Amino acid sequence: MALIKTLRTSDIVYHNRSSTDFGLKILFPFNPPAPTPNKQMLTIPGKSGDWADNNRSYQAAETAVNAVIRIPKKYDGNWWTLKGDIENWLYGNEDWLKFEQDPDYLYRAQIVTAPTFTPVNPERINATINFHFQPFKFKEKTIHYIPIPKSGIIYNDETVNVKPDWHIKGTGNFMLTVNGMPYEFDDLNGDLYLIGEEGNAYAKDPSVMSDDNYLLNTNIRLANNTAPELLCNGSGENYLSIAALDDTSKLELCELKPLLRRLI
Repeated sequence: MALIKTLRTSDIVYHNRSSTDFGLKILFPFNPPAPTPNKQMLTIPGKSGDWADNNRSYQAAETAVNAVIRIPKKYDGNWWTLKGDIENWLYGNEDWLKFEQDPDYLYRAQIVTAPTFTPVNPERINATINFHFQPFKFKEKTIHYIPIPKSGIIYNDETVNVKPDWHIKGTGNFMLTVNGMPYEFDDLNGDLYLIGEEGNAYAKDPSVMSDDNYLLNTNIRLANNTAPELLCNGSGENYLSIAALDDTSKLELCELKPLLRRLI
């Protein structure tokens, strides 16, 4: 007799709200898609085969996630109101998406295709939600700022080299050293936020909407004109330190947002 696998259900958290608020459960098994490498194949005259121009970047991927909705009692059977609340919850800007079945990681996702809803009976609705995933998922405990460890060592135990975000606060001139590479911050007078993937420095945290934020790129000098990297090679050990460049400089704070990640 063939065995029939029972579909499990699981919660998600998206836009800082749990799917349980809407009586919605994701059906498992669910396998996120594999991202497609951005490769351009080139043929070299006189050579056999093709050569791949590989910059180690990946495309986003969209996949359908099946769900079941059981109308919560607070909606008193009003599917139309619940449907509108679910759409308001799902729509909006890209945000962190967490699956209960994958609790240590967060995905970056957004809705670009309208979900479909199929009522089954007065209390249950089947749904298909199409999430547009960025190619990496992030270790949850590394998406917030942390101080440089007292040991001066931070571990990248994932599979991808990353450029973390940095927040430095102080007055004067400072040298940040990461794995022996120098990164200089000059003439600071307060906060500086260096966004690793961009290589841009800001006066305020750009993840928080502000009308008076501005660039501080003239205050930074980066080794090889690129932001510091946390390497995943070998043991994953990365060595960090920061020091004032003169006696008049005063450092109040230096912290980083590691953003450790792996492919989805």
